[in-house]
Amino acid sequence: MDPYSSSSRVSTVRHAVRPVGNGAAPEAFETKSSRHRRPPGRPRSEWASRAIIRAALELLQEGASVDALSVEAVAARAGVGKATLYRRWPNKEAVLLEALESLAEPPVRITGLGMRQELTILVEELCRWAAESQSARLLPRLIGVPELYAHYVRLVIEPRVDAIREVLDRGGRRGELATNSDVETLVTMIVGAVLSRVVLGGRAPENSPDERAGRIVDHVLAGHAGGG
Repeated sequence: MDPYSSSSRVSTVRHAVRPVGNGAAPEAFETKSSRHRRPPGRPRSEWASRAIIRAALELLQEGASVDALSVEAVAARAGVGKATLYRRWPNKEAVLLEALESLAEPPVRITGLGMRQELTILVEELCRWAAESQSARLLPRLIGVPELYAHYVRLVIEPRVDAIREVLDRGGRRGELATNSDVETLVTMIVGAVLSRVVLGGRAPENSPDERAGRIVDHVLAGHAGGG
């Protein structure tokens, strides 16, 4: 297998580069009412807290706005009473702030492949996350809620942006990027090209994440190649 093919690169990133985080990924949520049933042997308080957090995220992912989301709906989905929720959090905003913590993932770091290949792998992962991850669905829901949006961006978006910035910075130091290139502008162009579909919605792209990533990287780097 070609070690730099799309499938092998993404597999390498997912299984070799990315460490296991402490938060539960929203993609791993079970379905139907069984997901909120208390497992035997687990302390009630731990189960209830996890069920409430999971329920809040699910309701947002299914289309509820933050304004429309109610404590009653979260408690009902979690299979607990409102009093159980209020013993842990003062309001739904506090629930959501803690729920967003479960979306945090350790940042991916890739080195040793050259700027374009490293950048393409990171953008592939970003494209795949935007297209397939349930956590990406929260972005449009949170834009109008400054505190939650800032928390989400810090936990979910910024680590991916930082990884792309690091690759471009290294490329500049190695002479792979033109000396007059504005790294922050390039980062904005790359991330904006991917996240605009998440925010604006619309028709799903016809090409695969790896094809989109290659096109984005080629267009953004056009005219910015260095002599290294």
